[in-house]
Amino acid sequence: NLVYYISKVSEECLDVQKLLKGKEKAIKAIGELFKIYERHLSEENALDFSTIQSEVLYLLQNNKSILKNLREKITHLMIDEYQDTNTIQERILFLLTGTEHNICVVGDDDQSLYRFRGATVRNILEFPKNFPKNKCEIIKLETNYRSHPDIINFYNKWINELDWTKDRVQLRYNKQIKPQEKKFERNPSVIKVSSEGDIEKYFKEVLRFIKTIKKEKVLTDYNQIAFLFRSVKNEKVLALANYLEENGI
Repeated sequence: NLVYYISKVSEECLDVQKLLKGKEKAIKAIGELFKIYERHLSEENALDFSTIQSEVLYLLQNNKSILKNLREKITHLMIDEYQDTNTIQERILFLLTGTEHNICVVGDDDQSLYRFRGATVRNILEFPKNFPKNKCEIIKLETNYRSHPDIINFYNKWINELDWTKDRVQLRYNKQIKPQEKKFERNPSVIKVSSEGDIEKYFKEVLRFIKTIKKEKVLTDYNQIAFLFRSVKNEKVLALANYLEENGI
């Protein structure tokens, strides 16, 4: 049964035959790998996270009694981080809401980071299209209560320099984030610490900087500092972490 279900879902969500007939070797390889992966799941009688979702979609589409039972129990749905949902998840949600469409989603298209695992920003950008005209209310939450104005201004400047249209289609909600109304300290929010010379001098410069701002009571706890790196697995990053720990941080 598992093989049958997966093959049915594959027909809906992934055209394996189209991959196998692709002109590029890499595309054909993906199709072959998917077939092997299907067989492996079947032999192990297993489901991964993706096939769990696919199975739920297929179950709801083909078992009206189960869908009816769930709809009777669920009156409203609220989904957070909607920009991280994928196509199958959205189809499941709208199956569950039925014709009532008592659904509220919260998200930020600028934080759409999970395309590599199937998420699509289309879900939040095109969400109103799932409803009749004027039946979907959009409430804009444009005040940032977390960040310093310098960070927000940098973000707005950077985001506005980019072109968010393609073929006359808007790929981002038009918005301008603003900080909350309160008094902020005038300390810089983001600081780059660097040093010319070998890596040991850089480590010492970072350590000296941290101790200085601690001594001057700019911070009260080392956990108030966040380091930003391209990768936390980089050898220099790991070496810096070890160096700071050896020196009491």
